[in-house]
Amino acid sequence: MSTRRQFLAMLGMASLTITGCTRMTAKNIEAMPHEYALLMDPAKRRAALGDQRLRISGADFGLGGTDFYDKAWENVHFYDCIFYGVIHLSLIQNCVFEHCQFPGSNFQARTMEDVLFARSDTLGGAYLMAAGGKNVRFVECDFGAKNPDVNQYGSIYFNGDVSYERCTGQYMDVSGDSVVIYRDCKFGSVDLKNGTFEKGQWIYATVTIENCTFKGRTRLSRSSLTGLTIRNSQFDILKIGLSDVQGDVLIEGVQARAMVDMFENARSITIRNSRFRGVSISPEGYEARYRSLDCGISPENRKNLRSVVLENIECGRDDWGVNDIVDNKLTNISRGCQIMGGYDSTVIRHCTIPNASLMLESASVLIDKYEGEKASFVTSKIGSLTLRDTAIVKAIDFTGVQVQKLDASGLVRYTGQQIVTKDSNINL
Repeated sequence: MSTRRQFLAMLGMASLTITGCTRMTAKNIEAMPHEYALLMDPAKRRAALGDQRLRISGADFGLGGTDFYDKAWENVHFYDCIFYGVIHLSLIQNCVFEHCQFPGSNFQARTMEDVLFARSDTLGGAYLMAAGGKNVRFVECDFGAKNPDVNQYGSIYFNGDVSYERCTGQYMDVSGDSVVIYRDCKFGSVDLKNGTFEKGQWIYATVTIENCTFKGRTRLSRSSLTGLTIRNSQFDILKIGLSDVQGDVLIEGVQARAMVDMFENARSITIRNSRFRGVSISPEGYEARYRSLDCGISPENRKNLRSVVLENIECGRDDWGVNDIVDNKLTNISRGCQIMGGYDSTVIRHCTIPNASLMLESASVLIDKYEGEKASFVTSKIGSLTLRDTAIVKAIDFTGVQVQKLDASGLVRYTGQQIVTKDSNINL
């Protein structure tokens, strides 16, 4: 585990107050002698039940959990059970936790394999973790922490493959270190910090987010990923936060108020059929203004970004830095959207972006059916630049731009349109 998650794992403080009377009506597991004996001795369970799952219903696993330390739970179906305090196991395998509760728990295993959590709740901040394993699923679970302080977030974290399906919650770290899937979830502010740094090296995850809704701030920062795919999802604020993607980023069908902070690294970035509103919002009660879209990577890694494709993208107007024209001169324009080009190719097609800063160091750039008010290409270095149906109404800044081959026949000209070509080789 990372240093942060090791710290979280040591906390293990249980919250004892919950609504309802679930714990009052549950029966202490040690008062179920048959189930308790088979749970504590997998060999005895296999002798008694063979491949049949042991079913334990309505059990209270109490505080402390000393009797369970380093035990293995295999082939058990827990139903309507409640788990308090610190429970650290060696193995959980082929188990189901259905309609269970983990109020304030520190519930861990060194390995989890083929484990299903269905319709289960943390009832606030909790720590459910495994250092290794595979095929862990959370279905219709709620991770509803109450404390918005990111330093007090609980953590649902697995080093093996994990999926979150139709889950809800907020103020939690909901992540993994291998193949991680979020599907049909509805979250408030959460951390999706997938991948980690362990024993001197980065561990990379592959992340897919599909058909999810996120309110407040969703932080990917700082993830380490082999690839990232986000489809058909809605965000208030999606904070990339210098996440490192070794492969490809694909974002399509996304609605967001803002996607901010560039990636640390990525091989390609493709954004399709998406809308970024870029308006002032106040998540969690304080004033904050966000640029509508950041598309790119850290400048020192820009040669690693080979391809950028933006297709059918619409960005809302962002008036942050409105003093664009002073004394009839262009200054500090296009704060609304930042787009870094791919080193091999950049394609911007069927896009409406009112204010754009285009940082292009590309062998080939195609801008086709582009609408905007202001655009900056300042200091871009381009092999071939083709403009088709490019309608930038108010101002274009080509200061310092160098282009080897230019086809600007598709640049629409307007009365009052201001074009600056100082220190560039562009002649329009």
